[in-house]
Amino acid sequence: MKEVTHEYGVDVFWKEHLAKELGGFVEGSYLKIPEEVHSGTRYVLEVSPFATVLIIDATYNQQVTYHQRNSKQDFIGVYFNLTEGDAFHVLDKVSKPVGRWNYNLAIMDSGLDADYIVMEGSETYMISIFIAKTAFKKHLGKLPQFKAVLDAVFDADQNTFIRYERMTNEAWWLIDELRKIDMDDPLYDVFLKGTVYALMADYMDQVAGQEEELIEKVLKEDLTAIINSQLVLLDQITNPFPGIAALAADACMSETRYKTLFKKLTGLSPNVFFLNNKLLLAKQMLEHGEQTIGQIAAQYSFANASHFAELFKNAFGVAPKEHISYL
Repeated sequence: MKEVTHEYGVDVFWKEHLAKELGGFVEGSYLKIPEEVHSGTRYVLEVSPFATVLIIDATYNQQVTYHQRNSKQDFIGVYFNLTEGDAFHVLDKVSKPVGRWNYNLAIMDSGLDADYIVMEGSETYMISIFIAKTAFKKHLGKLPQFKAVLDAVFDADQNTFIRYERMTNEAWWLIDELRKIDMDDPLYDVFLKGTVYALMADYMDQVAGQEEELIEKVLKEDLTAIINSQLVLLDQITNPFPGIAALAADACMSETRYKTLFKKLTGLSPNVFFLNNKLLLAKQMLEHGEQTIGQIAAQYSFANASHFAELFKNAFGVAPKEHISYL
């Protein structure tokens, strides 16, 4: 296992140190990393004076733990993570799975310490965009719903940028198109810059579609408590929803603060997060074809098969029976 302490930033002062920590060196836009760590490529490009992008396209040949400790707190990291294998964000020994089949888009304030573990054998394709808060503020300032709260959103004493989400289909398509282009292509930098701008525009559309921006200062202890609470919910996924009072008490928070931080972190209320994951797992079981709709409804503690079918259709646009017929 290899442990690496490093930092990121809009300026690329960090890339030589990161390459050295991984046992490699910098050659132009590439970070050349020894095969014993991972095979594949790391590519860094300054997109503009306000944004830099790091591409990782690699297969890990050993477990690597990254300790991100930024010296500059003037940027936001936007991480599109399509890792296939085992990868985790870790806070005080509480780990959150990330990657292609989990939450694959993370927005992280540079002021937060972040630990990231990638296990041996994992295949990673990741686009990390580091964008200056001044540029982010300029874009958000164009959205009417943010004008009244813009200063508070970017006041470090009042707010911390942190969110785990799933990328849109448009973002997935943009990344898939970029992956088809050889990094040695003379026009690769042009394509990469275009992709970065398109991904950020797509994310701004997501932000614009959100009804509220939660302004809340987040501490590392808060993140640990909320991520641990999510894991508790997933462990109890076949049971009825445990209730906000019990969850907030376990997290040592008031109910109001618990609900606020939970939604800030995932964009979802606790009960919607619980229901969405319950339905996704039920959908997987339905596709395996080993149990009936009624059996699945009972296993996941839905009131009855009709209630399960109604919620399933609301979530996926088709009734369970129709979904089975499409398989």
